[in-house]
Amino acid sequence: MPGHIESITLYIPDEYQSLNELVPSLELTPLDVRMFSRFYGLARFPRAPGSLDDLFRPLMSQFTARHEPLLPDIRYVVHTHTLPAVKPFPDSISALLPEYGFRHDIEFCSLTMGHCSSSLTAVDWLSRKLKAGEYALLLIGEKAFHPRVELIADTTIMGECACAVLISNPEGRGNVLGRFTTQAGEFNRQSGHASDCSPRFSDHYFPFILRALHAALNHFDVTPETLSWLAPHNVNISSWNKILGEIDLPKNKVLLENISKYGHCFGADPFINLLTLLQQERVQSGDKILLASVGMGATFSSLLIQADSSHPIAVIAI
Repeated sequence: MPGHIESITLYIPDEYQSLNELVPSLELTPLDVRMFSRFYGLARFPRAPGSLDDLFRPLMSQFTARHEPLLPDIRYVVHTHTLPAVKPFPDSISALLPEYGFRHDIEFCSLTMGHCSSSLTAVDWLSRKLKAGEYALLLIGEKAFHPRVELIADTTIMGECACAVLISNPEGRGNVLGRFTTQAGEFNRQSGHASDCSPRFSDHYFPFILRALHAALNHFDVTPETLSWLAPHNVNISSWNKILGEIDLPKNKVLLENISKYGHCFGADPFINLLTLLQQERVQSGDKILLASVGMGATFSSLLIQADSSHPIAVIAI
């Protein structure tokens, strides 16, 4: 049962750390710096001082100010994050909700097992739970609080942001046309420890994502010619250039410019890129946009949405 993305609210901190500033804490070599900057296109990374609550408070203030009349109709709130646990559960993001006027009996949960792709799966899952007239709120965001979290070796460096996606289930067709997810179970153990004997996902990443993208296009019955935009996860420019060469998708249909601005912001990347496309008015009514992300584990998830000028997605960037 496809749903509808009503709005995207995004908070990106004003504070940034440059690649050079991260060299000591991440123990980057000069070769690492050249690789991340010249080939991967990474330059700076938003980093908010304080706690996870401090990251979410500006987002929640802006979201509730814009959507106050709808708060009684928000039935579900889901926080998706890459790490299995970001706070002790009694102190989860749900503890913030009463401060901002959400109903006392709202249902809250976390989704994590798709890691950075969990946010895309959550849109479909929430859409199926909603009844007519109800809304759900998807919250995305976590802290890059430790070098093991900040860095995916030879791949990317993490940024921080908080994102809220308001979802409804209209009686007619929503702008979410469907979801496609696939997994490679042999990579289900990714502890980050050097002693981990599971296969190295990085050695199999390209075949996996190529198969997944081809399968997604077939599932949605779209082609590189009929697809208007790909809003991907912001891992690095080099990997996407290699992937695009294999699926014959023109580079001007893929939003990659945010990689150098923000790095890889966990599960928020596809929504950051979708918001950018909408803000810059690069989307026309009827355009089909594929949101895609890969999470360690390994899970590929994607959403196909279609722009509709009669019911546009509201965007709020702080």
